[in-house]
Amino acid sequence: MSDLGQTVREIQREAAALTTTALRDEIEINLEVQDAAIRQLLSIRPGTRTAADLLIATSAVWYSVLTTALYVAELAVRPADVVAPVAMSVN
Repeated sequence: MSDLGQTVREIQREAAALTTTALRDEIEINLEVQDAAIRQLLSIRPGTRTAADLLIATSAVWYSVLTTALYVAELAVRPADVVAPVAMSVN
């Protein structure tokens, strides 16, 4: 198992390697994964699953939250997409 610092660095490298469009797409996907992971964690009833099941579900939530946060941080430092307004006139 890797330590948290190593995991953060790996995710940061992955985020930096993505195009801005791909990064936005990954953030959207990660939010969906995060939602599913949270639903899975909340669906575990006391006494119905093993400690390993609970650990796996909790880890999935934390990893998805961490990944999303680091991807958003990478996106925040990139220059904003600028779309020049186009003016049309009928002469």
